[in-house]
Amino acid sequence: MKQLAKILSIILHPCFVPIYAIGMLMVTGTVYHYYPLRLQLYLVWAIALYSAILPMLTMALLKRLHRLRGRELPRRYHIIVMMIVGIICYALYAFTMMKAPSLMIFRKIAVAGIMCCIYSLVMLCFTRRISTHLTAMGAASALFTMLNIAGETHLFWVLLGTLLASGMLASARLYLGRHRSLQLLYAYVGGFIVSAVAMLYI
Repeated sequence: MKQLAKILSIILHPCFVPIYAIGMLMVTGTVYHYYPLRLQLYLVWAIALYSAILPMLTMALLKRLHRLRGRELPRRYHIIVMMIVGIICYALYAFTMMKAPSLMIFRKIAVAGIMCCIYSLVMLCFTRRISTHLTAMGAASALFTMLNIAGETHLFWVLLGTLLASGMLASARLYLGRHRSLQLLYAYVGGFIVSAVAMLYI
């Protein structure tokens, strides 16, 4: 059971959630489903680069530098640096998506990513831990909720799947002892709210 919880935490890592979200926009019946394949691949590659590849390479380099100095990177410091790197990468992604007005939803996703990182940094000032996993899932839930409200009703089952995955992930994090229930609640609700604001007003 513990191994299953670890696998679920890896699959639904915050770096991967934006990739899944944009991938779902490509394979469901949204307008992005009808984009040329080359453009779809470019959009998926762009979010993978800025949400996963660059942040992971940066953190791997920082860990390597600390180990060469004979020091381990503290967990709190690791999260703070990861959020700062996330803000920079999502800002670069938003700038990349400014090339065409039709890519507005992807710019909004980038802004939501920035706001989630800022929210996590602010929460770290008041608590020792914040679940970035549940913050990301809250943001994904907000995205599909807003799209359903906007009339993309064929994404209803995607929304249900996202909510189910969020519940399973929260259970996994609790089982592993990584967070308390209130930390998970604050993370999920906070991610949902800031992302909904980004979708509606930014």
